[in-house]
Amino acid sequence: MSIASGHNRFQYFIFLGIGGIGMSALAQYLVMRGKSVLGYDRSASDLTQELQDHGAAITHDTDPVGLWFDPIRSDQTLIIWTPAVGQNDPWMIAARASGFEMVKRAELLGSISAESKKVLAVAGTHGKTTTSAILAHLLIDAGKKGIAFLGGIAQNYQSNFIVSDGLEVNLASGETPDFCVVEADEFDRSFLWIKPHLACITSVDPDHLDIYKDKETFVAAFELFAHTLAPTDLYMAEGLVFNGIGIGLGGQGEISAEQIEVKNGAYCFNLNFADEQWSNLSGPLPGRHNLMNVVMAAAMARGFGLTRDQVAKSLLNFKGIHRRFNQYKLADNKILIDDYAHHPTELRALLQGVKEFYPDQPHILLFQPHLFSRTRDFAHDFAQVLSEFDRVLLMPIYPARELPIPGVDSDWLARLCDPQRVQAMTASMALAAFAESSSSIFIVAGAGDIGLEVQSLKQKLTL
Repeated sequence: MSIASGHNRFQYFIFLGIGGIGMSALAQYLVMRGKSVLGYDRSASDLTQELQDHGAAITHDTDPVGLWFDPIRSDQTLIIWTPAVGQNDPWMIAARASGFEMVKRAELLGSISAESKKVLAVAGTHGKTTTSAILAHLLIDAGKKGIAFLGGIAQNYQSNFIVSDGLEVNLASGETPDFCVVEADEFDRSFLWIKPHLACITSVDPDHLDIYKDKETFVAAFELFAHTLAPTDLYMAEGLVFNGIGIGLGGQGEISAEQIEVKNGAYCFNLNFADEQWSNLSGPLPGRHNLMNVVMAAAMARGFGLTRDQVAKSLLNFKGIHRRFNQYKLADNKILIDDYAHHPTELRALLQGVKEFYPDQPHILLFQPHLFSRTRDFAHDFAQVLSEFDRVLLMPIYPARELPIPGVDSDWLARLCDPQRVQAMTASMALAAFAESSSSIFIVAGAGDIGLEVQSLKQKLTL
């Protein structure tokens, strides 16, 4: 069912899977707008606790009977769901039986973002979260009034929902933001609900083939997204075939970062446009993939109206994204790197960053594959890139929304890799072997619950 008439006619919002990174950001916004926000999630987290601290009512009870549905008037209630909550989950069954309107997260995001004067959307298989966080920071740090919905925690703001200073109070009274930065997710064609004024596409590497079935269908969805914009309003990584402005490094693309150097742990570069050059910029994040994210965000910021000086100043104080090449200095000159990489292309980018910033230092990777279907569909790509790391410890596959696929597990993936470099282990054995390694650089990667282990690993590696 569509909420074409808008979300503002609802007072009560029930989120199924409210602890998800995308869901919780929308919930934060609605709480700020003075709406009644309720939600269910299987597990408590920092995100759910923050929502509760601001007035949201959240339950972790798997039994929905008697909770929230009957007392609330149906014409004032909207249920928002995410595919992370299975169709046979008791809450989904109860929601469908309630008679309330139900929409996916993406449709609500489209409705909320449309209220801003300008929508800036960041799409692509990789780099969405970092690029959108940089872009939001550039605009907000320059004094622009707006909001941003991110797929990760921006370190500058310690949140996945960002709002300009002074705007928070006014949102409750219905003030229209000057901009809304959104992470336009390709999963389940979610980004087609977004109607952007400016957008970028960072990459189009096939993913989510459990949804799209093949590469051609996947690319076709991006084509539909690209066609919603004029060519002058679409920025894209050089090499993509859409009708837009190419962005690249080293002279590639209509907008390009050139004279790239690594100085004091950061990239220094000039950014060339067709009609001017922005000299002496600094990219704060390691890895060429992150430099591309910086360039893409800077190009979009210029398209919005920011100057070179505004962008240069704000890049210097951007602190990064939680679990995107986060670096921790440990005892004995050891470094722990925590990253969300869960696709072969992302692992390759992670490896490139490690080798460029820590050349000739031995490293070890603790990797948790994410989804049985992704592991199966990209098995040989995973095997190739994993075999290029010095040493890899494979944890069991994180299933997320999926049931196991017979024959697809970490042991099977390890057998496709270089046996001298890659080993599959139980979670406890992998964690122990990782902490006991004699390597200098320790890398944790994956999109599952492996991120929860980072704090304890920091402590073990410091002993």
